[in-house]
Amino acid sequence: MNQKLLSILIFTLTFGWLSGYSQDTLPEKKAQKIWQQVKEHVNVGGWIDAQYAYDQLGEEKSSVFQIRRARLDLKGNLSKWVDFRLQGDLAPTPRLIDAFVKVNFCKYVQLQVGQFKIPFSLENKLSPLDLELTENAQVISALSGYKDVTGIGTYSNGREIGLMLTGTAASAEVRGERIPILTYGIGIFGGNGINVKTDNMAKDISARLEFCPFVKGLTISISEYWGKYDMLYNGASTGVDGTRFRSAYGLEYRTGKLVVRSEYLWGVTDFALNTNGPFGEDYHIVPNPARSHGFYVVSGYWFDFGWGGKSTVRQQLRPVIRLDYYQKNLNLNDKQPSIYYSAGLDWWPEKHVRVQLNYTLKQRYNNGQLGHNMTVMTSVKF
Repeated sequence: MNQKLLSILIFTLTFGWLSGYSQDTLPEKKAQKIWQQVKEHVNVGGWIDAQYAYDQLGEEKSSVFQIRRARLDLKGNLSKWVDFRLQGDLAPTPRLIDAFVKVNFCKYVQLQVGQFKIPFSLENKLSPLDLELTENAQVISALSGYKDVTGIGTYSNGREIGLMLTGTAASAEVRGERIPILTYGIGIFGGNGINVKTDNMAKDISARLEFCPFVKGLTISISEYWGKYDMLYNGASTGVDGTRFRSAYGLEYRTGKLVVRSEYLWGVTDFALNTNGPFGEDYHIVPNPARSHGFYVVSGYWFDFGWGGKSTVRQQLRPVIRLDYYQKNLNLNDKQPSIYYSAGLDWWPEKHVRVQLNYTLKQRYNNGQLGHNMTVMTSVKF
């Protein structure tokens, strides 16, 4: 599969040059050299997620099949100093996910320019293929750029357009192995989500600092996000800027088998309020701040086993549990939280195929009824 995709890539990149030569005038060794260079510098991959989800809340029910993701991922290096990545998703609608160039000055400083994940929270770093359950925690979705509470940048997958400095500020030897002790990422971004140009003069700043207290696999994380956005009212732009401020504090312990991660996030977000002026003038839009917060705790453990007999094919199975707590607006009189209790199985029957089975019991804010969700998702990686 990879060879076919690479062939398409080579054809696209070199068609103009090759068209000026006949088969006789293009030396075979030269063609082989071009092929070898592309294979050395470009890696083509991707995956497909097919999902079935059943939801119930009171009398409301839904039962949905969908192709949730169909990713094509092209990444590589132009030299030992410059890396690149180009990732697109064909489902549910075609859109560009990643498009960036990274300059590696040294291990202490790298510069990344383009569209990519912002340096905010621990969970936002994870690919869907690495996430323990089929959905992000509620507070990550709301405050880390997935289904943002502002309503902008929906389905941005925690990404923005901008530039970022990142690197390892310090490392140390622990039990005979050199590990990073202090890593950082700080960037400036447009703030409107993916594939959208900035529509105000302000720019957003996001920063994350990660510290390993000399224990391999243990990470302490602190993230901050400051920015403004064009507030929406009834789904339409108001032309009035609102403030977004978010903080995240996380702790993760990860080994080859075990993962335990927890984060607490809180934020202040301005929403558009339609009000009359102090002297009875026509209504106008003013910012109305809302405070949100939440946390999650997730844990899973990998079990390895084979198909039986003398088979060399290995399987991995990981039971996962998560507690997920979120309050959208602490300024309201009714402060009932939304609490999700999730359990799942994460099964890799072989290295290219993944099957996830998740059940979530939902206790939603402002609703006395319990909700239920059952999701089965199959991923095929190439």
